Amino acid sequence: MKALITLFFIAQIIYGQSGLTFTKKQMYQDFDVLVATIHSVSPHLPIKKDLWHYDAKKQMLDLRKNIDKISSDLSFFILLESVLNTALDEHTSLLRQDSVWAKQQYEALKVARNKFKFSIGNIYSDGKYLTTNPFIVQGDTVSIGTEIVEIEGEPMDRYIQRKLYVTDGISYDLKRKKFYYAGILKNNETIFKDTLKITLKKNGKSKTYAFASNKFTKYLPTTKYRDSTRVEYWEKEKIIYIRLTDMEPEFTPFINEKLAVLKEQNISIDKIIIDIRRNGGGQDNVWQNLFAELIASPIKYSLKIDDFKNVVMSKEKIERFGFKDVIIKKDKDPLLRKYHFYTLLNTRESIEPSATSLKFTGKIYLLAEQHYSSAGSAVSVASSNPKDNLISVGRKTGYFLGVGFSPQVFVLPNSKVKYRIAPSIEVTNAKNLTDLMQDKIEIEIPYDLNYYQNKFSYKGKPTDKDFLIRFDPFIKAVLEN
Repeated sequence: MKALITLFFIAQIIYGQSGLTFTKKQMYQDFDVLVATIHSVSPHLPIKKDLWHYDAKKQMLDLRKNIDKISSDLSFFILLESVLNTALDEHTSLLRQDSVWAKQQYEALKVARNKFKFSIGNIYSDGKYLTTNPFIVQGDTVSIGTEIVEIEGEPMDRYIQRKLYVTDGISYDLKRKKFYYAGILKNNETIFKDTLKITLKKNGKSKTYAFASNKFTKYLPTTKYRDSTRVEYWEKEKIIYIRLTDMEPEFTPFINEKLAVLKEQNISIDKIIIDIRRNGGGQDNVWQNLFAELIASPIKYSLKIDDFKNVVMSKEKIERFGFKDVIIKKDKDPLLRKYHFYTLLNTRESIEPSATSLKFTGKIYLLAEQHYSSAGSAVSVASSNPKDNLISVGRKTGYFLGVGFSPQVFVLPNSKVKYRIAPSIEVTNAKNLTDLMQDKIEIEIPYDLNYYQNKFSYKGKPTDKDFLIRFDPFIKAVLEN
């Protein structure tokens, strides 16, 4: 745990905090309550232990050893966030803080993160981290496709395996049985460093550079653009293209209005594309309403949701979401029996066409990558029936996705730190543990570095129809199907 102790010491020195608001006894109490609550509420952790061979509880207890060495409030706050990070679930995380003490630490940590300017755009592809934007460092031009092989002299895979507590967003590669995260260069350890040593490899040759953490990377100039939620009609291709950046309710009337105009024009439609790439979620009713505005017949799908030991999800809570006659009972499925799961819902759901629906009977393609939360729910539903006209296209995330209930909110007794935990797991049609990740994609799109080369050299915006049709592998897959 030397690296973690160093992390806390750096935080203490930089912010000059020489005292603690809480006693060691209070810190131990908060720490233990946090760990106990996560493990009593989260149904994902026992599955991850068997499927990923990842023992989150051991990781958390290893962090506990640092409490006696902490001498600043910020370091204690970072320790609590580190515990949440080891759950490897973005729905198990800190919330915006309410108490004065927690607000101060939350803001101090945010300031430290904002001072960290350095970045390298990269993707995790076939077990490697490859750059996606050309940049200049110490007189060298680093081209697209250069491999990032080491951080601070440590191979990427080993570094991430040892640093699962430093950030959220870490994924798991089932094929290669290892953790990965393209955003690992910025984390709760590196934000306190003046320089960061990164080793890059191209054409068999490696070179290590020391990057100043408080300076922006010198990327080669390219077209600047802003993505946005929009509805377009591609007349030549007879395609309706819907870009949905977030599952925000405010987008629903906007999209409905645009679709109504197209319906009035009585246009010819061969295909519909819903692009939710990099959509981090929001509310399920956004994608449900969108599907309802397009379909000609109901989308029917099974839905089975469990929780762990039925600790926090009551019949009353579930029925507040609109479900009726809820019966909670032990899940006796052979795959799940050992986990002490309780079934909260086991039903058939249906999304009905709206009164104003386009009633489209052709193929509707849902494009997805780096998606999460309610966006993941949309993908799960789209992928559930291979015989319907709703088809998922994209890349797996390495997360546990699927339909679930909102994270439950908790507060620690002494620090009053507010946090949330995902209380449920979708287990629909699960035949093995892998199915529980609910990250199935019907048409998978491999990474292609040519896309990033074309994106860099393109004179227009990569959100333009011309670019999407000519160079976007997702759109090309739709055109070919």
